[in-house]
Amino acid sequence: MTTAPDATATDRATTAGTGNLHRELAPITPAAWNEIEDEARRTFRRNLAGRRVVDVTGPEGPALAAVGTGHLSRIDGPSPGVAARLRRVQPLVELTVPFRVSRDAVDDVDRGAKDSDWQPVKDAARTMAFAEDQTVFNGYTAAGVDGLRARTSNPVLRLPAEPRDFPDAVSHALSTLRLAGVQGPYALLLGAEAYTAVSETSDHGYPVAAHLGRLLDGRLIWAPAVEGAFLLTTRGGDYELRLGDDLAIGYTAHDAIGIDLYFRQTLTFLVHTDEAVVALDPWTDTNTDTNLDTNMDMDMDMGADTDRDAGRGGG
Repeated sequence: MTTAPDATATDRATTAGTGNLHRELAPITPAAWNEIEDEARRTFRRNLAGRRVVDVTGPEGPALAAVGTGHLSRIDGPSPGVAARLRRVQPLVELTVPFRVSRDAVDDVDRGAKDSDWQPVKDAARTMAFAEDQTVFNGYTAAGVDGLRARTSNPVLRLPAEPRDFPDAVSHALSTLRLAGVQGPYALLLGAEAYTAVSETSDHGYPVAAHLGRLLDGRLIWAPAVEGAFLLTTRGGDYELRLGDDLAIGYTAHDAIGIDLYFRQTLTFLVHTDEAVVALDPWTDTNTDTNLDTNMDMDMDMGADTDRDAGRGGG
């Protein structure tokens, strides 16, 4: 098992992966492949938040179809006098995002161009990053994934209408975790709107972001895929992203104008400790109380680094 937060988990993405990606059939030179993969890796990493704070196991290869949960279900025996129990598993889901690059952009690389248009690559990588984080934080029912929001046993709080009041809501969430026996370090993941509001707001001249950083003794994480915020422990062992194939680029077809490619990865997400996270919903006009919310990527340094060390296992 490898715990792979932040850089380690995402830097290995977009590699050639398994042989059934058919990359050798694409009319793309090695130099152009390098540019496409570099752009994909940067964009995917920039928009991911979940891998910064959860244990990441794998990639374990294309043969991994399901993960054992350790639980059993009683079923009818195959014959009289025989008891049977079925071992429960959580299947992996295969996610793909198609995109198309122009042949001009690809061919321009070999002619020395440094400004080829890789916007389709960026858009698709962002879509895949959002899909992964939404699976982690909000769940994916069709794939059998509950996600952190559905599994938390703590009361859902709400972000205040005024960003200057966020520290009070975060203090409440921290108390909730501590009373549940959940130790730190902790991380606060803020949605795009909440993150922007916090970074632009001061309370009597003192930046709200700095106040939050002191409460957490660490960093705030930009999480653009979800709304609101999550406060959770990063001590390890509480939640796990399992990868079969990590993010890779495959080839579908091409014509005289463009080349059809796709991103693919297989994954599932397991929550081992229900009380290890507090979800904070975004404030709306109908809210009358003050509490927190959820979303994706980028970091704000506040002192101690709460991102997980790449070589540390969960536990």
